[in-house]
Order: sequence, then C-alpha cells, then structure tokens
Amino acid sequence: MRILLTASTGLPREKIEEITQALPEVECIIVDDTLEAMRNAMPHTQALIGCPRPFFSKELLELAGNSLRWIHVPGAGCEEFLIPELIESDVVLTNGRVIQGPEVADHALALLLTLTRNIHFVLRGTIGTTIARPSDKMMPRPVELRNKLAIVVGAGGIGMLIAERLHAFGMTVYGVDQECIPMIRSIDRWYVPECLSEVLSLADVVILSVPVTSRTKKMFGAKEFALMKPSAYFVNVCRGAIVDTEALTEALKQGRIKSAGLDVTDPEPLPVDHPLLNMENVVITPHIAGPSDNNRERSAELIRQNIERFVKGFPLINVVNKKLGY
Repeated sequence: MRILLTASTGLPREKIEEITQALPEVECIIVDDTLEAMRNAMPHTQALIGCPRPFFSKELLELAGNSLRWIHVPGAGCEEFLIPELIESDVVLTNGRVIQGPEVADHALALLLTLTRNIHFVLRGTIGTTIARPSDKMMPRPVELRNKLAIVVGAGGIGMLIAERLHAFGMTVYGVDQECIPMIRSIDRWYVPECLSEVLSLADVVILSVPVTSRTKKMFGAKEFALMKPSAYFVNVCRGAIVDTEALTEALKQGRIKSAGLDVTDPEPLPVDHPLLNMENVVITPHIAGPSDNNRERSAELIRQNIERFVKGFPLINVVNKKLGY
C-alpha cells in the first residue's frame, strides 16, 4: 500500500518507522514540497498526506488515477482541496480539525485580551521609550470579561475550545452553529446561523471560528456590523474570506464596533497602505494562530491512527463532508 507524505507534513521519521514496523504492507514515500516531485510521485498512490495547497489540482487527481482513495489535510481549513473533481469522486478527505484547536483558542483569547486590557495602546506608546502608566485621557478604560456576553460563530471543535476559555473568564457564551451539542457546559445557549441577526445586538464579544464554504463567505458584512453594539469587540481566527473587509473597515472607522482582533484578513496579507493596518482599535497578527509547541505531535498521532485505520478498513477520523465543505 503506497502512502505519499510531503515534507511539509512534518511527520517525524521515528513516527514513520513506527507505522511501517506495525504495518509492513505500508510503503511511506516522502517527497519534497514541489509540484514536479508531486507529479512524479502521484501514480499508483493510494493515500496522499499533506499536499501543499497551491499544488492541489485536477491534474494530480488524474495522475493518481483510480488508485487514490484518501487525502489528508493536516490543517483545519481545506477549501483549496474542494474542487469539483474531488467532491464528485469516492476519495475520502480528512483534515486536522481540533488538532490546532488549543492554540487557535488561545490565540483568540490573546487577541481579545490585548484589546480589552489596552495592551496594544501600551505597546505602541512605549516602543523605544521608558514605560510609564498612560493616563485615562490617552486610552479608554480597560474592560473586564466577567459577566459579559460572547457569541462564538462556528462552535465546532475549535469554537468549543474558545467557549471553554471564555466561560473560564466568567462570560456567558452563546454558540452559533448548524449543530448544537446541549451537553457542552461552556456554551449557555445555542443558535442556528439563520438566527445570528437576532442575537448580535446582545454581544459584547463576537469571535469567528467557521470554515470557509459557499454559505459562510462574507457572512459578516455591513448588515451584521450595524447590528452589533458600538462597544463590541470582534475577533476573527478562521479565514479572512468570512468577513467583508471593506464593511469591517467602515464599521471600525465609524465607531459601529469598538475594536477588532484579526489573525486572518482578505486579502492576506493586506496591502501596505490598507487602513486597517494603521487603526488604533485594530490588532492584526499574520495568520499565526495555528502553530504551537505541541500541535505537530498531535498531528503526527492523528496521521498514524488514520493510516492504521485506512489499512485495516476502519472509518477514518475527521472525515470532511465534501459537499458541505467541513
């Protein structure tokens, strides 16, 4: 059984040896992250793990032919892989959702706390100078999270971990998702996406953690920002395409919302002269929520388990619904 792993997957050699020793019928082929290497290695491949996103195409699927049965995307987002040829095929697609959950949830809170505690004002005002306590005239009063209401839009694996952290700060948390899981104690109330507009006006904090699909692209635009409180904080740690960037920029300029913490933007990166880059009420990080000191270990273990399941014919973990996009 031929399994192709790209170098960027980061699977440790000892993990590969563990797999091949336990499953001698498996041949793990490691290829460089180049299109030429991918093209040469695809024929007769039965499983593809970690294809660089820009390289995935109809051509690669055709090179593998009917032998290809499984593709694994190490990250949570897999929108680049959902081309018509894959969607209509029998090839199973899995991803790394929840693998990156703890660090993305941590990052969402880091962005939020940077804004609520005015850390961004302090850093901008003290770079290259001695640190002095700013006066209230220089920046707004810091905000406590306790007893505030947060809405987590996309309360799946990552969203639930965000909700856990918000709940620990004493916040009431509403989850917005297609599926509700009533036994999750960190989410106080559930709403389907169609009801989002009914609750946005209540939120002190809105955090996005939804996948990119045809239904979620630009789901946050001028209408949604107009419904939010002028004192509300907005955080996006999923994909920039979920948000209408022009509408967000205007909402921040006009004071329709208070602040935004963004790990993702559309386009990404933003042009150097984009207004969002120079706004005092905006914190932007360059799509760094995913990495951590532990996530490669979790990713490697998921890959190991799924290779074993694939060989033995068991259901795979984290199967993506290709038609829904997540």
